[in-house]
Amino acid sequence: MNGVSMPLVEFNYFPGGGNCVNFFTPEGIDGIAARLAFSSINGMFSLVWDEATTTSMPPMLAKAVAATSTPIWPHTFVVPKYASMIEYKQFAPANHFHMTWNLPVARLQHWMDLTNVLSVTPWAARPGFIEGVDRPKPLIHLINGGEDTAKTLLVK
Repeated sequence: MNGVSMPLVEFNYFPGGGNCVNFFTPEGIDGIAARLAFSSINGMFSLVWDEATTTSMPPMLAKAVAATSTPIWPHTFVVPKYASMIEYKQFAPANHFHMTWNLPVARLQHWMDLTNVLSVTPWAARPGFIEGVDRPKPLIHLINGGEDTAKTLLVK
């Protein structure tokens, strides 16, 4: 808690006023870093995600990097497990994400199945199925042309 502050928010950004929480996430936290995206083309949500570990930078560099966006917001620096940095910069749909720790990948995949959210992991280094990590492929996906096709058919 020593590294947490609550500066006033930028009034023009949040006209209601208030405070935001400011901190740098400590290194060594394993979790799933993800960003939810909506496509007006197919009317569906997609979750772009990868397993990741938080990392730290020297304090002056961290502060300089934070200043390239909104320095009073929280900042978390991660090393993705499967995405290369060029893939992460190309395919993550924003400069910010949400990270959840202690969430098994299979549970996340089941949630995406139940809510009909597309799972987006375009990372070249991530296998299509990791035994003991991923949930088994649902039969409804297999008999309907794959996960994305089956979920798209469910929307129609």
